Amino acid sequence: MKKTIALTGWILFSLIVGAQGSNPLGESQPRNFVLFFEILDYTKEMGDAVSFFFTRVLEPGDQLIIYTPVRAYGFSKATLSKPKRDLYLSVQDHLRADTAFCSSNYKILMDDMKAQAQAIDGDDTSNSMGVDGLRRSLTLYRQSLANLQSLRKVNQTLLSQTVDMYKTQQGKNHIVMIYQAEFRPIPNKDTLNRLRAIPVISFEANDLFASTDQNPPLDAGGLIDTFKEIPITLHFLYIKPKDVSMFQDIREHSVDMYNVFSRIAKATGGIVETTASPEAALKTLVQALSAPAK
Repeated sequence: MKKTIALTGWILFSLIVGAQGSNPLGESQPRNFVLFFEILDYTKEMGDAVSFFFTRVLEPGDQLIIYTPVRAYGFSKATLSKPKRDLYLSVQDHLRADTAFCSSNYKILMDDMKAQAQAIDGDDTSNSMGVDGLRRSLTLYRQSLANLQSLRKVNQTLLSQTVDMYKTQQGKNHIVMIYQAEFRPIPNKDTLNRLRAIPVISFEANDLFASTDQNPPLDAGGLIDTFKEIPITLHFLYIKPKDVSMFQDIREHSVDMYNVFSRIAKATGGIVETTASPEAALKTLVQALSAPAK
């Protein structure tokens, strides 16, 4: 799913300096935006959010860096002076291509886990041989789950470096994280009830399919302290389809990410918005940015 963006501090510095423009005396301080797209699927709605950001969020004098799942894109003052349609169409193309490149392994793994969940649905547990077969199926699923976790990496060093580079920046600093909720296939409800009724299986089944105990992906407390030193505000926009679990045998798998980033957002004075529409989330951001400072 996620491909770690390996950027040195010098490259980050170059992106930020390249995004800077002159700010003559008497002008209001610029807003410095870092826009993170942590997404698995590029959709029309995500493209609409990109166009909305350029046409309704970004204002003259603002500075911008965008992180796709693969790389970072810096925008100079000259680049941002181009027609907004040209800008958002270019970003849409890059985001579409980068997301497809980065999510290919993740989607293959999701197909494997779906097949494994369906195999568990079909396992005969009426005799000891069937229970042994079920155990093998559960072991395969657990291995895939471990592989999934290895793909879900947050580059905390990169995030901290990005924040640190704004220590000398004038203006108001905002990180906007658009995070697409993750889901993984699980057996159907009838199978889960059947597994709970098998004493030698119930604990493992609960651990795999019902537990919400996931290790935190990063040190929220440390990042909060770093953000407050700048200061910089994190806005966390969590994109989650409505009632998706009602139509498929799936389980939300990004509660850990939600807990960490929503905590950072609240601690830094940013917004936390959960919605099915990325554009609606950005509309909430516009309202928050235009609200009088408390």
